[in-house]
Amino acid sequence: MKALLLRILDIGTAPTDDPDLVVRKRTAVGTVYAVILAGVPYLVLGLVADRPVVSAFAVFQIAAQAINLIIFSRTKRLTPMVTVLMIVGLVTIFSGVLTLGGMANGSGNVIYAILAPIGAILFIGGRAGWPTYGLLVVLVILGVVLDPLIPHDQALPATATLFLLTVNFLGTAVLALVVVQYIDGQRVAARRQSDALLLNVLPEPIADRLKAGERVIADHYADASVLFADIVGFTPLAEARSPQAVVGLLNELFTEFDRLAAQFGLEKIKTIGDAYMVVAGVPEARADHAEVIMKMALAMHERTAALTTDDGRRLEIRVGIASGPLVAGVIGERKFSYDLWGDTVNTAARMESSGIPACIQVTDATHDLLADDYPWQHREAMEIKGKGPMSTWTLDPAVLAVSATPERIRQAD
Repeated sequence: MKALLLRILDIGTAPTDDPDLVVRKRTAVGTVYAVILAGVPYLVLGLVADRPVVSAFAVFQIAAQAINLIIFSRTKRLTPMVTVLMIVGLVTIFSGVLTLGGMANGSGNVIYAILAPIGAILFIGGRAGWPTYGLLVVLVILGVVLDPLIPHDQALPATATLFLLTVNFLGTAVLALVVVQYIDGQRVAARRQSDALLLNVLPEPIADRLKAGERVIADHYADASVLFADIVGFTPLAEARSPQAVVGLLNELFTEFDRLAAQFGLEKIKTIGDAYMVVAGVPEARADHAEVIMKMALAMHERTAALTTDDGRRLEIRVGIASGPLVAGVIGERKFSYDLWGDTVNTAARMESSGIPACIQVTDATHDLLADDYPWQHREAMEIKGKGPMSTWTLDPAVLAVSATPERIRQAD
């Protein structure tokens, strides 16, 4: 039933229409169908009560709106269709004043006119609301001015008048309710989609702060751990393959890393070419930031080792980790980016770039937090770009199981 309903409502949509335009077109088409149905009681009443003019206007409305739909299905142009809908609708509504004995006797018919400016705003835009309302005011004033000149003996019998008044009130209410409910449903769906897209680029707590109206987000973290990883020998690997193969390889590997980050409760910051950046302890502080980011690093090596290129070559990554204070915040207005700054971030990048293939290199600060947990190899006075000589520590995941301390073997068991 839903598929059938969408086929009926989509007679004027085009593949190039954006989601908002599709919603407005569907709602306008549904309104035209409702207006056509609203003309049926007047047609029947005109025939039963022997009021040919009432029947003629009902036929005019039904035929004009049906032709309007046919033309719209071919042109796909919303504004002309809505314009015809409003003009024909208002003319038909005003005809009730002339054929039902004046303004007072035809006021139930005029109730439908209230929907005209509302529909103009929904379907065309805010600028169409007041001009449509102005046309409505003109028609109402014209009806009041002409009221003394209209023979009031044209009024329908009390039973028929009561019937039409009931139909008009309930019809207007249900039409307004359906339109607003549909628009609201689409608005909620659009908000969910927008929130999902926002969460793809921002951590949830940061996204919530932005939605709450906070415009400048910059936080200092006293203790956090940052990890950088890149693929060893990526440049020659990429040059020997098609762009599609390169992107497919990166997508497969980084998707695995994304799953690991979610598993360990870490925050992926970004990818830079073939490099991957993730942080622990941001945006929510945690005491085990060094421990959990090391688990992430080891799992990344394991997942990478399980992947091979199309020629059977095994991939290797180089990982660098640094721990310490940093600043995190949001930059940009149209395209948000959550990023990290500070010496800890720069040092983590240097740990990766100066590291050993298939190994993990960390700073003294990170090593001190994990000193007894892993079989580290000390690198004395390493020359680090922009930092000078530094003491660093490396870990080879391949020999971890053999070199593990008794305590780690008990934990693994």
